[in-house]
Amino acid sequence: MSVRLQGQLLLTGAIGAILASWFIFLIPGPDGIGGPGSIPTNVVFVISGLFLLAGLPGLYRGQAKQIGRWGLVGVVLLWVATIFLFLVLSGVQILDLTVPGSIPHPGGEGPPPLAIIPMILGVLLTLIGGVIVGITTIRARVFSKAPGWIILVSPVLLLLTFPLSGLLSVILTSTFLSLFYAGLVWAGATLSFRGKPKQVSESSVQRT
Repeated sequence: MSVRLQGQLLLTGAIGAILASWFIFLIPGPDGIGGPGSIPTNVVFVISGLFLLAGLPGLYRGQAKQIGRWGLVGVVLLWVATIFLFLVLSGVQILDLTVPGSIPHPGGEGPPPLAIIPMILGVLLTLIGGVIVGITTIRARVFSKAPGWIILVSPVLLLLTFPLSGLLSVILTSTFLSLFYAGLVWAGATLSFRGKPKQVSESSVQRT
């Protein structure tokens, strides 16, 4: 698979992730905005996640020589985080909505542990992977510095929403997730439309 094609898949998946992050307001789940996402929202998350899994390797391949092993570690962490947040978490929510009683709820109301665990792991891996990828991308200068800074800062902001609750927490979480995937949209668009990684790197160096 070419880097250009992976960039297009990354672009498509990241756009889908942004849309899915706001679908909870347009198509809320049975428990409202603060509850688990609706089936259509989770389906969009799953489809977007599959595109991201196919496209994220291009984020490394497009700047492999510049970001080295640490960059590879960061991309791998984002890849695993995508599995937890887009496939496992959404899969649990879809199953919980379509087959009531199939997912245990030891505490009664609220999300089940099978949803909480992948969410926490996904956010934690996104934070670590985003910081690594953001720093290495900024230093690599293959892309402009903006997507690197977005990928670096947005997961840190997302972490700050954990102490919050209610509608404010949902709004800020959707905002910071959208910001993070906007950074991936930028990177995916660069890989999609600017040709080979060497060409991207040369154009970036000329601008700086």
